Amino acid sequence: MNCKYKKNLLWLLVSATLVTGCGGSDSNSSSDTTTKDIQISGSIDQSISGLALGNNNEDSKDNLHDYVLAVLDYKNIPSEENKPRFVMLHMDKNGNPIVENINYPVEWSGHPKGNDLESICKLDDNYYLAAESGYYYDESAGDYLYGRLFLIHRNASLDPDGLKSGLTVEKVYNIASNPENFANINFEGLACAPADDGSEKYNILLGDRESGVLYWDSIDSNDFLDQSDETLHLEPVGKISAPKEWKTNRNISDLFYSPQDHHLYGAASFDSKTSAHRSTLYRSSKAFNLEDTDFMKTLSPSSKINIDKIIDFNEDKIEGITGYGLEKGMFYGSDNDNNNNTFGYKLHSHITK
Repeated sequence: MNCKYKKNLLWLLVSATLVTGCGGSDSNSSSDTTTKDIQISGSIDQSISGLALGNNNEDSKDNLHDYVLAVLDYKNIPSEENKPRFVMLHMDKNGNPIVENINYPVEWSGHPKGNDLESICKLDDNYYLAAESGYYYDESAGDYLYGRLFLIHRNASLDPDGLKSGLTVEKVYNIASNPENFANINFEGLACAPADDGSEKYNILLGDRESGVLYWDSIDSNDFLDQSDETLHLEPVGKISAPKEWKTNRNISDLFYSPQDHHLYGAASFDSKTSAHRSTLYRSSKAFNLEDTDFMKTLSPSSKINIDKIIDFNEDKIEGITGYGLEKGMFYGSDNDNNNNTFGYKLHSHITK
């Protein structure tokens, strides 16, 4: 074997090692692009109903160790009334999921405690919006109860202790002025984005778990300090339908919107009382510009939001997703109706050398 041949062979081996170390080459990309694929998950006792970004962690590579805020779907019944409605989660340096309680009780500001919270989104560094699943008809009272979205203020500090030091309900939004028309709807998905029309509003999107119908409205940040309740005027703006081959019975188990890639993300799940749960994470096939009010106005009840599969889960009912988008990192959590749940992180991105 001559020296020139040896040198060429060595260069090929080194090149192959470098590409593999970056996660393997992408067959659909140019020779200057590689694919980075990270997926880390672990088991937790706590069931998760919804997730929103919490605090960045300066030590976090690829956002992996960032903190997220989770809502829990406990109800206002004697056995669950005193259970927490929020917890924090993050991955430790070894990739193990950690659940942390909020240090101080949530201040509900005179409102009945949240009942069956199913979704949450982060408006900005100071505010979250958390949604109950919908209305509950109380036969003894002859009235519809709950059906609320909570505007939640958090400590302004962006370190983890800032999030743990307490949450305060600043305002309540009622889902509708006609609860009877929403009696059979279960909102399990909530996404939000600051409107880019020069106003100080946030566009919000709620998704019904079974029908997959999406509802849109906006809330004005100028009214955040006005503690009087408001009522939303939700408009149907389309529908998400999971393909039949996914074999799910809930089209929406959670939603989140990524302003980084302008896509709507969601989870479809199969909820079963007799067999294992399963889920599929998906992303809108095209850009879904939630921040663009003019775009939202073009949607109608008949709009079909096409979706693409990201990943399947064969034993988890994923009910919480959040993050920055598939190519910047996203978190997911399950509610398996038991003490064996999953919290994880996934990133799949193209890296140009």
